[in-house]
Amino acid sequence: MTRILGMGALAALYWPVLAGMAREWWTDQYAGHGMFVPAFSALLLWMDRDRLRATAGRGEPAGLLLVGLGLGVLWLGTSAGSLLVQGLSVSLAVAGAVLWGFGPRCLRVAAFPVSFLAFMVPFPRALVEAVTLDLQLFAASFAVGALRLFGLPVFHSGVVIALPSLTLQVAEVCNGLRFLMALVVLTTAFAEVGQRSLPRKLVLIASAIPIAILANAVRVAAIGLGVYYVGPEAASGTIHNWIGKGVWALTLLPLLGIGVLLRRGGGMRQARPARPVALLGGEEKIA
Repeated sequence: MTRILGMGALAALYWPVLAGMAREWWTDQYAGHGMFVPAFSALLLWMDRDRLRATAGRGEPAGLLLVGLGLGVLWLGTSAGSLLVQGLSVSLAVAGAVLWGFGPRCLRVAAFPVSFLAFMVPFPRALVEAVTLDLQLFAASFAVGALRLFGLPVFHSGVVIALPSLTLQVAEVCNGLRFLMALVVLTTAFAEVGQRSLPRKLVLIASAIPIAILANAVRVAAIGLGVYYVGPEAASGTIHNWIGKGVWALTLLPLLGIGVLLRRGGGMRQARPARPVALLGGEEKIA
């Protein structure tokens, strides 16, 4: 009964944090992937319910120390007005609650779903501001190079791409960070269910970053081709959206290929049971 009351109190303490993050998922373009994270963690726990039940045992009082650490981080985040820090404390508190209520063996089984919850937090705005311009410039430069390879007349200045029928600007919303975050979250889930060792998982996750950046640049180039051959309407609306979805789908192919190669390179080591992967989606718009 004490544990039930304690976990209920913990849930009540974190309810405002979860509600705040939910608002960010709906309003912040860089946080939309977060709504899929708790659902995927819950799915993994459900898939592992037999293992969790088998490993659940006597609770470890040391879990209260971990809960206390999580609450300390929560207090720091609340004092600083940082939803990011408050959100990061969720995984610590949940891990402590599992250790306290069900023991260390159960926590080892639940380690990934619990730590995966860290992806719920909104993307730091300071980091967005630090990398946005570089990503915009890369996307514009790559797109211009690709358009010139096709023999198209194009003028390039910074983030501006001038075509005969329309001038495009690679705006902040086209920096690819939303796409990058969604792809990293998806690849992390894919790596967990498909790879045998931590180094291979990390290699696969790291590969998602350059692939996402390059894919966004390819998307901008594809929009430029659409504007030239189809017309200005390709820069918005249905054609624009289908270009984004098509590039998103194609981006999954190299990640699947890398995942297969890494898995084959694992020799005869035993693989973990396969789990379904929840797809995270979305596309950018060019201003």
